[in-house]
Amino acid sequence: MRHHNYYILYFPFNLISYIDCKRNNNVTLVNIFYSKYIGYKDINMENEKDLKIDLLVPGTALREGLKIISESGTGAFIVVGSSTKLDKISTGGFTLDNSEFSSNKLAELAKMDGAIILSDDVAKILKANVHLNPSSSIETIQTGTRHRTAERVAKETGLMAITVSEESSVINIFLNDTITELEDPTALLAKINESLQSVDRTRRRFDESLLELSDLELEGSLTNENVLDVIQKGELLERLAKTLKNESSRLGEGSGIVTIQIDSLESGVDQTLVLIIKDHILGRKFRNVEKVRNVISSTTYEELNSISNLGSLLDKEPLDEISISRGYRVLARLPGIPENIQDSLVSKFKVLPRLLSASVEELYNVEGIGQQRAQQLKSYFVGL
Repeated sequence: MRHHNYYILYFPFNLISYIDCKRNNNVTLVNIFYSKYIGYKDINMENEKDLKIDLLVPGTALREGLKIISESGTGAFIVVGSSTKLDKISTGGFTLDNSEFSSNKLAELAKMDGAIILSDDVAKILKANVHLNPSSSIETIQTGTRHRTAERVAKETGLMAITVSEESSVINIFLNDTITELEDPTALLAKINESLQSVDRTRRRFDESLLELSDLELEGSLTNENVLDVIQKGELLERLAKTLKNESSRLGEGSGIVTIQIDSLESGVDQTLVLIIKDHILGRKFRNVEKVRNVISSTTYEELNSISNLGSLLDKEPLDEISISRGYRVLARLPGIPENIQDSLVSKFKVLPRLLSASVEELYNVEGIGQQRAQQLKSYFVGL
């Protein structure tokens, strides 16, 4: 009998804090609750490259300068990069003759009115005390003068603008139509640790489903739904781990230990999914694993969360139909069996039950298998 689990997954996607999932009638019901984006709020991931994330992670000179300004309560308006469009809306200020950037220098210049202009790579401070006059016809949702100007400058020039609020000390990043709020590194680390716990819980549920699959596979009572359940959990786990890796990179030098933990938690998942696909999915509709993985990875979260939808996409219907393994995953668990030998065995016996019941002589007759390996295989099969 299938157990219906209620569980919570913490997904550090754009604005998604966690997802309640409950299996009901072969559909995973999803309720999404919103909170702060881990590290960066309201960020558009398509703009991430332009956002120059590597210049803003904790430990960088720019981030340190922003921290000093925020803690001092002076406020600031900074533009990263220069362009003809920026020059056209700039008046006043003074040039610093390509002054080398430093966090303390940035903090001192922030005490003046006007904007500070940095080089594209933040290696130089180009200008300070610059008055910027973007078009007033550009829509803005901001209220304060500094923030309204920053949003308009970002939209008009395509450059990244940064503001530090004098009143609240909040740091906002403006890029095109995106507004991003930087969070304190301590709060960021706490949320990443929370998400790590969620990855761990997701991994345990994947392992539980995989163990159930293994037992039912040998009993001959494995259904399409069981197979799809493992694929679904594995894909969700990989997506969560990938997203969390991106988030942890924003910790700067502190991301290393988090990355190691994530790698450990997703270890073996990809190879397991490949073997399950070879065992249960490949056939008339799909001829290679890559095509199947592409179909799965291209699904939205709503599509992936529906077992029925996944079954339709992967040609695994009806859900209660018995799915018979070809034997790849069983063979892969025995060390020292090359892939070409696995292919030969599967090609010969077609399905796992016939493979497990094969005699030593029948195994020995398979090309590439000697007497010793045939005996080793038979002993292994008997012990399952």
